[in-house]
Amino acid sequence: MGLEVLSFTDDLHEYGGAQRILMIVHHEIKGTYKAKILGFKDYSNLHPKYNIAPSEYIKFRNPFLLNNKILLVHSRKMMTVIMILKRVFFLNFKAIYVAHSVYDTLNWATLFPRDIVSISNKVTENLRNYFGLKGENIKLIYNGLKDEYNNQPSNYLPGKQVIIAYPAKIYDLKRQLKIVENLKGKLLPAIEIHFIGTGPQYDELKERCKNEPSFSTLGFVDRIPEYLATVDYIMLYSEREGLPTCLIEGLMMRKPLLVNDVGGNLEIAIPGKTGFKLEEDWNQVALTLNNLVKISADEYEQMGSACRAHYKSMFTQDKMVAKYQEKLQQLGESIK
Repeated sequence: MGLEVLSFTDDLHEYGGAQRILMIVHHEIKGTYKAKILGFKDYSNLHPKYNIAPSEYIKFRNPFLLNNKILLVHSRKMMTVIMILKRVFFLNFKAIYVAHSVYDTLNWATLFPRDIVSISNKVTENLRNYFGLKGENIKLIYNGLKDEYNNQPSNYLPGKQVIIAYPAKIYDLKRQLKIVENLKGKLLPAIEIHFIGTGPQYDELKERCKNEPSFSTLGFVDRIPEYLATVDYIMLYSEREGLPTCLIEGLMMRKPLLVNDVGGNLEIAIPGKTGFKLEEDWNQVALTLNNLVKISADEYEQMGSACRAHYKSMFTQDKMVAKYQEKLQQLGESIK
């Protein structure tokens, strides 16, 4: 319990996948390390969903508090700030940058520590090819979630309404508005897409979905796994991703996935096995979605079983946390 680990990001006022992973790792390492959460926001502005105790949170004010600590940094922007502070104030700490997404901007202005965690093979490729980082310094640790599947029976019946959940923050990168604009009038009456979440474009999306029977907005849903048990498929069609936790939840709940080839999507959704690949062509997207009405009960059950098997083999919380513990132990030994 001698070493202190600070988990650091700049956006704990929002609820998202990277923040969820930060919180999971933080709570799971508390029995081994003195673990705190570090951020720039006032405690009162933190998202209540995280249930962060006041004693667990430190608002960043003094760079010298970083001395003799291990930092788990979950933000590219904050990683660069931390590295600048280290050089300016001659700070003594060890940092691990957790890379949660694929980027194509500001490689010249981004600073990294030696130790990197990548959450998908596509993120690793991005770190090596775009940022020029050495592969031997990058450790792949897939995101993992606690298993919340309770043998919920499938509601799938061939020929009934096909309900597709689209759980994501509602803004440009997730393309909800573009989906409505480009797919309206092209989907069969049996196909419904339910947008889950809030964000900067929520009000506009809600307005666009009015009088559009193929689309609906549900806003923030507190218990996502319970909700996913009631739908048939999980969909993401983002411009950029890392390794989406909502897709992992889909695997966990035996729900086949509908995704495009960005980030680690196809490491979760294996085309023809645990999901379907959506091409970068709106007409092809509409065709793939409409063809879902042809999926038999046996085919759907096979995909659901493959989803559970894939989740248990690669994306459980225990597997993820064990690898973070191993990485922290290695770094801690180098400090002693």
